[in-house]
Amino acid sequence: MRVRLHAGLRGYLPPGASDNVVEIDVPAGASAATVARALGIPEGFAGVAFAGGEKCEMTAALRPDDELDLFPPLAGG
Repeated sequence: MRVRLHAGLRGYLPPGASDNVVEIDVPAGASAATVARALGIPEGFAGVAFAGGEKCEMTAALRPDDELDLFPPLAGG
């Protein structure tokens, strides 16, 4: 799965990742939270996910062909 990390999550990219993107293998039915954990992102540090260009819950099952974008929790003001 192609995963793009944004903002403060970029620090969790493995060495050699380019353009804030990493390709990782994930099991069928994995969620955005599962992918975040696989990348070593602590629980709660990734709060917003987009799969296939659409916002999704961190617990929603992903499709194998999804591209996942992860963002830290957003705060407004």
